[in-house]
Amino acid sequence: MNKSLNGLGTPAQEGRSVAKATILLGVLTFVSRMLGLARDIGQAAILGTGMAADAFTIAFIIPNILRRLFGEATVASALVPTYTETLLESGKAEAGKLAGKIITFTGAALLVVVLLGMLLAPALVDLFAAGFSSDPGKSELTTQLLRLLFPYILFVGIASICMGILNSHRHFLAPALAPILFNLSALLGLFVLAGMWRADMPVWAYSTGVLIGGALQLAVQIPFMKSRGINFRPDFYWKDERFRRVLKLAVPALIGLLAAEVNILVDQLIASLLSGGSVAALSYGLRVTQVPQGIFAVALATALLPTLSRQTALGKLDEAGRTLGFSTLVISGIMLPASLYLIIMAEPVIRVMFFRGEFTDSSLRLTAAALRYYSMGMVFYASVKITAPVFYALKDTKTPVKIAIGCMGLNILLNAAFTYTFIKTGIAEPLAGLALASSVSSIVNLLLLKKKLKGKVGKSGVPLKSWIALLFSGVGTLMLLLYIKPVVSEFAEAGILNGALAIICSGLLVMLFSIALFFFTGGDGVRVIIKKVIRRGR
Repeated sequence: MNKSLNGLGTPAQEGRSVAKATILLGVLTFVSRMLGLARDIGQAAILGTGMAADAFTIAFIIPNILRRLFGEATVASALVPTYTETLLESGKAEAGKLAGKIITFTGAALLVVVLLGMLLAPALVDLFAAGFSSDPGKSELTTQLLRLLFPYILFVGIASICMGILNSHRHFLAPALAPILFNLSALLGLFVLAGMWRADMPVWAYSTGVLIGGALQLAVQIPFMKSRGINFRPDFYWKDERFRRVLKLAVPALIGLLAAEVNILVDQLIASLLSGGSVAALSYGLRVTQVPQGIFAVALATALLPTLSRQTALGKLDEAGRTLGFSTLVISGIMLPASLYLIIMAEPVIRVMFFRGEFTDSSLRLTAAALRYYSMGMVFYASVKITAPVFYALKDTKTPVKIAIGCMGLNILLNAAFTYTFIKTGIAEPLAGLALASSVSSIVNLLLLKKKLKGKVGKSGVPLKSWIALLFSGVGTLMLLLYIKPVVSEFAEAGILNGALAIICSGLLVMLFSIALFFFTGGDGVRVIIKKVIRRGR
């Protein structure tokens, strides 16, 4: 084993490595998410929740789902653990050969998918947006946009493979810069290209910017790949044992992720049958919740996977259990106040972010409902994001698959039940039933993952009183939010600048209050964790 290249450090060293990587990823992801929010705000102002917004949402979501299936499924579940093991056992040269085979295979598979997708675009729109056919021209516009955006899969799918390889080398900078370039390109398409080309239909320039942004996500990582001895020459020798092992691990994960993505498509299919604008509003609401999830949960999960892969590869399962346990406590302590804030402050947040241009009162009402009910599952979704990689590091992809398929079936049933209930009772907008079903499914997913993980790694080492303290801080945070909501709402209605200031100040107040309450009631264990996080941040 080449310890100088890939040796596993002590638990303290690994903790520092994960913390530093998480901070770097968190900062860059924060920039990316802010740019993504700017993109969403611009899209909402220019497209609103009208026909073009619904058409773009479906046209983008289909290739984006396929990209996650063929790119991220292979990376997270199969490539990173196997590539890391190859680095540990055989060095860079053999690992580079494995990477070349995976890139070739993924590129070939995605090229076929792109060609078929462009050919079958009308059928895909009819299948996943059946409600569009009742609105003249909506299905046709969606089909045309879908054909334009399908090549996005090829660029970003290969970029995902590059991301996993670079992360295995503990290089996180280029993969974190990639989505920043994507959002900048999309913004340029929306605000610059739209003024020069087809100004009457800005959705075309916006979609073109999105496509170019996908290509940039791949381009920015290529120099860093080459510097690590990985080339992009086609390698079709797929009889290699390690390559077959990656495929063997990837197929079950592909099925599991497919189950999760089917949930999104079912949500959009049902939303297309509801009132106009529901498809775009559902997407806007989900995107807002993805900001804190991306900054904290996804960043932490990405930084954790290489360390967990090393710990499990070297048989240090007790350390892996403690790594997961304390990471789960930290992410829960951060996501709980964020979740509560978005539940209580849904209307002011959406008003400040989106209420301008083509984004009307109806758009505000629909999007706030989606945001509120999606936010109910944020803590659990974030915990799933950092729990599932443990199974991947253990090379157990079948367990998460079985759980994902079961949760897919549950989500579909809950979609119908909650949406019907909201239609009949008027408790909330019908599309809120789709968001609530996703939140409940995330809760069940996490509970089942934790149950199956028991005994496979060591105990978390997190005392029960720490979790009780977290619950106590949540109750206190909720009371504070209910007290300050009227003031925040009043500022939000007074104007964008006043509202933005109120959202920022109240958000910081709530986060600091929640963490402080957690700190003083959680005992020594919590205080040590928070002090370590602050010290790593410095």
